[in-house]
Amino acid sequence: MQSLEPAQGREFLTKVCDYLVSLPFDLKILQEAVANTELDRATREVAAAVLVNALTPQEGPSPERYLDDLFLLRMALAKVGTSTEPAHQEFRTRFDDVFSALTHDLELFERALGPALWACLQGRLGSLSRMALKGKRPTQYVDDEDSWDTLYEDGLDFQTHYDVTEERVQNRLRRPEQVMEYLQRRCAEDSKK
Repeated sequence: MQSLEPAQGREFLTKVCDYLVSLPFDLKILQEAVANTELDRATREVAAAVLVNALTPQEGPSPERYLDDLFLLRMALAKVGTSTEPAHQEFRTRFDDVFSALTHDLELFERALGPALWACLQGRLGSLSRMALKGKRPTQYVDDEDSWDTLYEDGLDFQTHYDVTEERVQNRLRRPEQVMEYLQRRCAEDSKK
């Protein structure tokens, strides 16, 4: 397990807690990316894959079951963040508050989680294209303009039923090690599949 300096551990835990609470709203950025035909197809497919993963009902205690979603979401946003294409730059400008912190967040997360957990999450990001939501894979959501409304409605439903509050997160996640332990269990389960 990665050893963190106390200040780094507090910053990591604060970011994780904040992003767990804001997850339904942050997912809307990915919905916008899927529907933005000016963005390159690979970026839109990654956005759709993370959306499908997040919107698919998941097992496990709340809020822990959403931990990997918050990291995967930021990895997907990094795909938009690294391109110099004008459409990507315009998209980043629309969500400047998120993208301005993204590089620092990803560096903090990678440092805090360590190489093994970070690699596991990156591997999951690459394998999400095989998932399906309501019988459609992420590429089908990108191709079918009519399905964008379905993704939007599913996102609203997710937001309505999302049971993660700031108080609940603070009661459940008190130490950075809890985040890492949960993610290690998820990675171990994934490696058995």
